[in-house]
Amino acid sequence: MIGRLFERLMGTPLPPLQEGRPGTALLQALGSGDYGRLRTAVATIALTRDAVVLDDLVAQLHYVAIARARYTADPAWVREHYELDFVLRKLRHWRDHSGCLCQLYPHWMHYQPGREIASGHVLPIATGVAEGGWGDTQDATCTVCGRGWRCTDREYHAPWWEWQALPPA
Repeated sequence: MIGRLFERLMGTPLPPLQEGRPGTALLQALGSGDYGRLRTAVATIALTRDAVVLDDLVAQLHYVAIARARYTADPAWVREHYELDFVLRKLRHWRDHSGCLCQLYPHWMHYQPGREIASGHVLPIATGVAEGGWGDTQDATCTVCGRGWRCTDREYHAPWWEWQALPPA
């Protein structure tokens, strides 16, 4: 009876993980219910381009989906719904070979252009001021596929970045 009550409150129990795999610690953090560990794992997954880690996470995508579903029942985790939905989007994008990872820039507001430039993922082209003077812009080109991007810094309660693809030259 207690098990059924827990399942109704928390959703499907998380499946066991294989220890020692490249993504195990990240997956454990996603399912932990610990705010700090969850946020760190989401950011790590969002920023990684490591094929070994991404391949391992994709192999255990079912675990990520169940972990995401467990947070749905508790409104205290509403902000993390966005973060975990992005993790699922990125892993499905990788699994399906849907193209360059830069295509995900518009879907996660925490991709910072300075960090992407420093990591070598994009090359800066130009800077400017956003339309109406609300924020600065950074134009950049993806170092993998050559796609051009305009990133505008925004702010509400915290800074965030809006990415838009530039028209082909």
